[in-house]
Amino acid sequence: MSALSIGIVIASAVPAYAATDRSGAERLNIPNSSACRAGRTVLEGMVAGPGGQLYIIFSKGSAGEPVLSRWLRDGSTWDGASWTCAGAPTPMPQLGHGNDLAYNANYLGQGPALIATQGSQSAFPSDDVTIVHLSTNGSIGATEVVDLPIGNISGLCYSATAAGGAGKYAARRLGSLWTHPGAGSLTSGWTLVKSNLTSHDNRSDQGIDCSENYIWNTRSINDSTPDTGWNWIYQYNWSGGDVESDIGIPGNNLTDEIEDVTHVGSDFFVAVNRNGGSADSVKVLTE
Repeated sequence: MSALSIGIVIASAVPAYAATDRSGAERLNIPNSSACRAGRTVLEGMVAGPGGQLYIIFSKGSAGEPVLSRWLRDGSTWDGASWTCAGAPTPMPQLGHGNDLAYNANYLGQGPALIATQGSQSAFPSDDVTIVHLSTNGSIGATEVVDLPIGNISGLCYSATAAGGAGKYAARRLGSLWTHPGAGSLTSGWTLVKSNLTSHDNRSDQGIDCSENYIWNTRSINDSTPDTGWNWIYQYNWSGGDVESDIGIPGNNLTDEIEDVTHVGSDFFVAVNRNGGSADSVKVLTE
């Protein structure tokens, strides 16, 4: 396994700020000129869906106007040339800020769906999520909006293998971690698991990902981060306990801004929004 596979269950003994570069090979390069961006300059949430397809939200930043793009893998190897955009992206104002995406293969027994947070940590707070129903081949369908009783969140993920295969959601807002059983409506049934998650200074919470045993939380550079600053990923168990807290993705003089993390099988990827006109990137997250 190329990512997060060896030694992952052992809490790191390295000081939290002693991170090393954990961004590996590029899997997808997305210049601003890409038709799959529809003129949107900011990469937002990303998640792997049916068959390992990637779904990525692009927006105009504070101006909004998000689109949902769908990427198909056309090769057997995980390389930068193995992805193609599945037609024009879908304009979808219901995505709001589109900070994070989760995927549930059988949402409420209705088939596959994406679940998008509408808010971010501070600038665009929202307690709404948007359900984007998918066809069996992964194409984008109808949407609906669900209001969460736990208040504003900026990160959301779902693992079908968590809770002994029953499935489970995780949601995060600032230092708090909430969970929800895989079955049942998202309008109730949430449990506050922890309210003081580990963090590094004041970086911005971005997207999260989860698997059978773990949750990954991305924290990004912002306008108060030193020029030498890093993006961070923290690995928790489902109780919010630290597993690893020094996973670093370089900020490259505040150019590379981590937005989200997702996985396809044992391969983990990070979505990087590159400011200043550089091509955005999806890279392997290495162990």
